[in-house]
Amino acid sequence: MDLILYSCKARLNSYFRHKKMQRVLLLALGIVLSAFYAWLITFLLQQAREGGLNMDVSQMLGYTNLLLLSFTILRGFFPAYIPKADFINRIYPIKPLKRFWTELIVELVSPFYFVLLNFLLLLCMMSPDYTVLHLAQSFLVFLTAHITRRSLQVFIERRINWRGSAFWGAVIMVGAFIALEARAPMFEPVTSVMMLVVHLASLACFLVANYLLEQAAYEPKRRTVNYSNDARRSLGWRLFKNHKMAKQLLLFGLGFKVLMLGIDATVYSAKGIHMLDKNVSLWLFVGPLVIYTYVFNNVWGFYKNLWLTTERATGNYKEFLKASLLPLRMPILIDAAIVVLYVAFFNHEQATFILLMYSAAVLVLTPIGIIASFTSPKMVKGGILSFSAKTSYLYSFISILLLGLLFLPLLHPMLYMVYPVVIALTVFAMVAVLQEYKQYKYKLFETLYKTE
Repeated sequence: MDLILYSCKARLNSYFRHKKMQRVLLLALGIVLSAFYAWLITFLLQQAREGGLNMDVSQMLGYTNLLLLSFTILRGFFPAYIPKADFINRIYPIKPLKRFWTELIVELVSPFYFVLLNFLLLLCMMSPDYTVLHLAQSFLVFLTAHITRRSLQVFIERRINWRGSAFWGAVIMVGAFIALEARAPMFEPVTSVMMLVVHLASLACFLVANYLLEQAAYEPKRRTVNYSNDARRSLGWRLFKNHKMAKQLLLFGLGFKVLMLGIDATVYSAKGIHMLDKNVSLWLFVGPLVIYTYVFNNVWGFYKNLWLTTERATGNYKEFLKASLLPLRMPILIDAAIVVLYVAFFNHEQATFILLMYSAAVLVLTPIGIIASFTSPKMVKGGILSFSAKTSYLYSFISILLLGLLFLPLLHPMLYMVYPVVIALTVFAMVAVLQEYKQYKYKLFETLYKTE
C-alpha cells in the first residue's frame, strides 16, 4: 500500500511540476466540459423517454457506454500515441503481481480519469434515468477500455513470448472474456445486480489476461536503423526510412487511420451508409491530421541534426522552410494515397469535398507544424517507449480546431470561402515566426541539445 500511495503522489506531482497554471486551467476546463456533457446526455435521455428521439432510454444508455468505451481507448492513440508507462523498473526486486497492481492503479490517477469520473457522477445526479446501477456499469466499461488500451500498448511496445505458458494463459482468459461478452455485452444497460456480477466476472477474466500478457512480454522491441547507400533514393525517402522513431510513429498513425477508414468502408459495403454521416468527428481521420500531431508539429525535435546542419550552413529562413518540407514529403504521399483509394472505392459522393478539404488541410497544417516546431519544440528522448510527449499538446488542439473549420462546407457550399482565409492566416503567421527566427533559435538549441 505504501508503494501505491507513493507512486500515486509522485504521478500527481509530475503533472503539475511544469506549467502549473496552464495545467490547472486545462483541468478546470475539463471539469466544466464534463458538466456540460453530463447535462447534454441528461437532456437526450429525457427526450428519449418522452419519445422525442428515434431511440428509447435503453438504447441511449447503450450508446453512452459505447462512446465512453471508444473514447477511453482512442485517447491513447489519437491525436498522438501515448506509450505505456513503466513506473517500476523490472530490475527492482518487486513481485510481478505487486508491480502490476501498482502500475494499474497509478495509471488511473490522471486528470483524464478524474474528469471522466466527474462526468459520470454528475450524470448520475442529474438524470433520473441514469441510476447507481448504471453508474457501476459505466465504471466497469471504462475499466475494460483502459485494460484494452494497456493490452494494445503491450503488443505495440514489447516483444512477446508467443510459445510461453503465460501467453497461452492470456489467450484462454481472453476467450472466457469474449464468451461472456457475446452472451451479455457490457455496454448494454443492466437491469439487475446479477447482470452486473456477470460483467464483473468478465472484467476479472480480462484483467487476468492482461496480467499474463505482461508476463509474456519479456523485453522492449529493439530499435534499429537501416541505412541506404543507393544514391538514387531521394533525401525525403532517406529521412523517412532512417529515422526509426519517426517512421514507427508515422506508420502507427497511418495504420490507425486505415483502421478507421476501413471500418467506415465496411459499414458502407454492408449497409450503404457512412459512419462519417452519423458522426462528424470521424472526418478528422480523412485529413492528414495524424501526420502532424504524431511527428510534424515537432519536426526539429525529431530531425534536430537537420536543423543544426541548416543553421550552421545558412541560417536563412527560406532554407529552414525547405528543410521542414523534406521529411514531410514521403508521409504526405502515403497518406494521400490512402485517402485517394478510400475515395475511389468507397466514397464517390463526397469526392469533391474530401479532395478539396485534404488539399486545404495540407496548406493549413504545414505552416502550423512549422510554427509549432519553432515556438514550442519538444526534446524527443527515450525512444518510442518513453512516456514523454513527442509534440506540443497545445498545437495538437490548434491543428484539430483549424481542421474542424475546413468541415464547414458540409453545412453549405458557400463556406468554401473559409478556406482561403484560414490558409492565408496560417501562412502569414508562419512568415512572421520565420522572420523572428533569431529569437527562437536559442530556445531551440537549449531544448534540443540540453543535457540532464
